[in-house]
Amino acid sequence: MAVSTLRLRCPYCDWPLEVTPPDSIHSAYSFEKPFRRSFYGEVIEQNLLCQNPKCEKPITIFWYAPLTYFDRI
Repeated sequence: MAVSTLRLRCPYCDWPLEVTPPDSIHSAYSFEKPFRRSFYGEVIEQNLLCQNPKCEKPITIFWYAPLTYFDRI
């Protein structure tokens, strides 16, 4: 199964970002580290720089495999 590119926005300046998940399992993302027990396996960090010449801030995206609702019951 191919992993498709996602379009996100820089959390600092709202500039468009195109990112690719590391694999099909780590489908959820966050700009903050997810809470323990809210995901399966490991969290993968992806470090980027904003492409906006006026911003250029470092951005960390946390990719994870979320737990489903029924697994928490």
